[in-house]
Order: sequence, then structure tokens, then C-alpha cells
Amino acid sequence: MRTGHAGSFFLALALLSGCATLADSETGGENLPNAAAGPFRALRAGELGNLRSAPNALDDDETFPRDPAVLDADGDPATPAVFGYFAITPEVPGQDPDPAAPPGAIVRHGAEDGRSFDRAPLVVLTPDEPWEGGTVGAPSVVRVGGEVFLYYAAAGGIGLARSPDGEVFTRVAGPVLGPDAAGWEEGAVPRSPGVVVLDDGSLRLFYEVPGPGDAARIGEARSDDGVTWTRVGDGPALAPRAVVPGTEPPYDDAWVGAPAPVLVRSAEGRPILRVYHAARDSLGRAVVGLAARFDPAGASPLQPAASPVFGSGSSAGPREPCVLVRPGHTLLFTTQRAGRTKSANYPAVAAGVAPADVSLPAP
Repeated sequence: MRTGHAGSFFLALALLSGCATLADSETGGENLPNAAAGPFRALRAGELGNLRSAPNALDDDETFPRDPAVLDADGDPATPAVFGYFAITPEVPGQDPDPAAPPGAIVRHGAEDGRSFDRAPLVVLTPDEPWEGGTVGAPSVVRVGGEVFLYYAAAGGIGLARSPDGEVFTRVAGPVLGPDAAGWEEGAVPRSPGVVVLDDGSLRLFYEVPGPGDAARIGEARSDDGVTWTRVGDGPALAPRAVVPGTEPPYDDAWVGAPAPVLVRSAEGRPILRVYHAARDSLGRAVVGLAARFDPAGASPLQPAASPVFGSGSSAGPREPCVLVRPGHTLLFTTQRAGRTKSANYPAVAAGVAPADVSLPAP
């Protein structure tokens, strides 16, 4: 870690809400370190099945699956099976695969062990509407009532498709969140959605907002039905941090985006909203970061942790994270370079786990 050891990260995470934790002097449980929040270690050989090569839970050098969104298959966290939704670049006959091409479909893979995705992709969404501009990607999936809601990024904003079974989806007309010329976003097209369902049944959408130059910030919106969204606040929920003179630049001083929210609980049952996200510093180093707040349904800005949770010291360039909380551990899925060789310079989906000393069951 660039700014300190694991203990300093956990301390910073515990103090995200300042006085809110100091008030809990009776039990003190909210001040305890939570190793399941991170940092994550990459999965090792023997922890992935389906002939997957660690740490890559999904790797294809022809369609380049990326941008993971993982959903518990039956809604029971005690059972391991999941469905993963990924952006791909469909193969075009007569053309060489291009990892830099915009994604042109969203597919679903299953993983019986919760991490080793199968080799039978099911195409669930392709760009059919004019506003999508020929591209769909960066999926985010949640269960809303008896349906699966699939949010995705397209050329004109963030779209939504709904399904009773997670296989056959029907679009909601037009983008559910498009550009906002009147506010702080200044007409930028929102992208890379991350959606979470709160305890009261309402939903929160976090999304990436392109900024001046190569910068990006994270915005927030709320909804009661998952279809009609209202932006929250008059500024970003999370923005790159400024460099303090005389100190080492933070890991997120240039760019923050690709949010992945998850609702968790403290030892006392207090809800905490964690938002994992991609981050980049002014030297171009990419990591996965974490920000949080103790009022999930509130409008307060997210407070970033002092150190990244994944990718520190690596040149793989992790981005587009997704996190799945399991009993006793947390799984991280992220897009990063498939390998260190020149022939592996294309995106793949890597997997990690926290705490680092957990023993995963055999795949």
C-alpha cells in the first residue's frame, strides 16, 4: 500500500464518519477493523475451476469479457452459485479482434462456485435503440421485487432492461439517466452505473461523470421504483482528492469512476454504504479504492479510505470493480490486463478475496 500498512487502512475505514463512531462508546463495535472490506489479495492457482488461470475468473482473447456485475443466483448468500454479467466485443467475421473497440453486447455466465465462470455465454442485451449509439456495456444488476434489473451504459446515457429470470430482458424506453446540462455535470453523459437497493426498498445509483480533460467524478441519484431517477446533491458524491503540499499524492488525485456500491452492516446491525470504485493518480497508476458513509439514504458525500483496496504496486490497471459479500469473506471482481506478456495485453476479469488469509472452498 502506498500510504501505509493494512492497519492504517482499517483505522481510516473505521473513522469514516468521525463523530458517528465516537458516539458508540458503549460497545465500540463500529470502531473495530473489518478485514472483509479489504484489502483484497488476488486469487491463486487452485482457487479457480473451469480451467481458469488465476487470478482471471474470465478470460477470452476474442470477445474480451470485462466490466463484471455479479448477482447471487438464488438470493441466498450461504449458497455459492452466481450469475455474472459482462460487456463483450462481439466477433466480426473477417476482422481481427480489437480490445479497444466499444463493447457491443452484454452476456451472462454462470459460476457454481461463485467465482469460476463457465464457458457458455448467453447474450442478454445488444444495442438496438438509436440513443444507445451502437454500444452497451458496464452492466450493474440488482433484484427488485421478483425481477432482475440490468442497468448499463450506452452512448446517450444509462439504460435499464428488466427480466423475470435474468435471461430474457425487456428495455425500459430511452435512457433512465441522461445528461444534465443545468447542474455541476455540465451536460456530460453519465456512464458506468452502480446500483444498490437500500433497506427501505429505495434505490441509489452511483455513476461516472467525465470531467475536464481526462478527469472523472462520481455522481449519485435516487429512485423509489428503479425507473425514475432524481439526482442527489449539488456536487459529486466523490471526486479526486487534492494533493496536500509536503505529502505524498493520494492514489485518487486524478480520476475516480466506475462505482460499485454495496450495503453492509456493522456488528451492531448499523447499515453502512460502501462504494468501491476505480481510481487513478496523477502518474497514471490505477487501483481500486473504497469510500463509505454511515447514512446510506442520506446525501452526505462519501468519505474515501486512506489506501487502495486492490492493485497497489501492480501494473495490471484494475478498473470497473464489482464486490460480492459472502459469509466470512468478500469477493472482488475487476477488469484488468489479462497478463504481463505482450500477447496478454487485453482486458480480462480478475478475482480477489478479503480477508487475505481466508481459505476458499475448493472450486
